[in-house]
Amino acid sequence: MMDKPLTPIAKHQAKRDAVYDAASVIFAQYGFRRTTMNDIAKSAGISRPALYLMFENKEDLFQGLAARRLDQAIDGALSVLYGSGEIAVRFLESLLVFEQMFYEPIADSPHGTELMDTSLSLASEIMTKKLARFHAALTNSLSEAEARGQITFARTPMKPRAFVELLFTSLNGVKKRALNTAEFRKLVRQLTEIFLLSLAPERSG
Repeated sequence: MMDKPLTPIAKHQAKRDAVYDAASVIFAQYGFRRTTMNDIAKSAGISRPALYLMFENKEDLFQGLAARRLDQAIDGALSVLYGSGEIAVRFLESLLVFEQMFYEPIADSPHGTELMDTSLSLASEIMTKKLARFHAALTNSLSEAEARGQITFARTPMKPRAFVELLFTSLNGVKKRALNTAEFRKLVRQLTEIFLLSLAPERSG
């Protein structure tokens, strides 16, 4: 059975995705400031004018790339969060998947600090809106787990939403402290486990 031909919209998206893939590699190699639209066009196998038909400038392309990577990371994290198993395990693993897909590729670059700063300056509004979806999902998962008696907020003054916000604030601090991705994963796991311990229900008997 032959595959159906791509629609014009699907073809356009496929071209943009190819550019994003190429740009991700180039930005990691050279950083944002040193990368040119010509570098990206050459890596993507298209002409510079063709690239400018898709993106207004380098900043516009970077913002689109940030939005795409966030969506991919959040979708990956939610597939774990909505899976089976104990809520504490799913909650922790979803955070690790998110950080692995979104943060670690940047951290592994020799220009990681510059790329993260660029993300915050050029794509802060995009990041805030996208992360709100992830935060809401994590918050709802904790609320549902509490309703089922799997966790309790009785020993903490925080509600689920404040708990998630404080955890992410703490994780942002860990990013600045970690020397490499292996240490970062270890610190994320330790910090999240400490947070989750405060929600463990009391054992009777």
